[in-house]
Amino acid sequence: MIIDTHVHVWSGDTGTFPFRPILAHVPAPTAPAPVEVLLADMDKAGVDVAVLVQPSVYGWDNRYLMQSLSRWPDRFIGICLVDPEKADAADLDTWCNVGGCKGVRFNIIGMRDVSWLLDKTRSRLFEAMAERGLSASFHMDIDQAPVVADLAARYENIPFIVDYLGRTVLLRDDLDAHAKRLSAQVNVLCKVLCMAEDAQTAYPFPDIIAFYRKLLDSFEADRLMFGSDYPGPRSIC
Repeated sequence: MIIDTHVHVWSGDTGTFPFRPILAHVPAPTAPAPVEVLLADMDKAGVDVAVLVQPSVYGWDNRYLMQSLSRWPDRFIGICLVDPEKADAADLDTWCNVGGCKGVRFNIIGMRDVSWLLDKTRSRLFEAMAERGLSASFHMDIDQAPVVADLAARYENIPFIVDYLGRTVLLRDDLDAHAKRLSAQVNVLCKVLCMAEDAQTAYPFPDIIAFYRKLLDSFEADRLMFGSDYPGPRSIC
């Protein structure tokens, strides 16, 4: 079975599903990326199952993701997006218990200080995630690795997934140290995504290959996951 662990979809019906972008560097799409097109592309490529990751352009409104899960429960697994500063157990019940998502994504990229994630005020959220058997995915910058590693050590029964380390990660000389700190926690996994748009070199992108090799050295194969970051690669390839 082939599983793509990181894809995005959004509807062309912006009246029913309006865009509410929460990241300055990710603008609202100019063209739809409907789930039906993804399914057709999955069939062409021989992909059996895909993990639908809520795109930041919808903000905390996971309804299109929920609709897609309900229509094709045998083809998709869902990761919802919640506000890391305000979300509580009620949000988990809405999007996970009722909506069917298996994990939660936190967009902390661009935040200078994320030490508040370790505060007692946030502990109930992570405890609720552990109780429900949910994973925690992080769209983050590499400098936030120490806080995420500390969280993983504190909540060892939650799978922590690093799905992005920021646009500057390919230029950093401290990647090895941060990757080793994260991988020292056995419940931390890492996604290997298509990063062609972040490359500083031309095809076949030797800087990306070097980055992948460093992740492989730190996490080894059994804690790395492939994710296409669809539909982004369609515009690059």
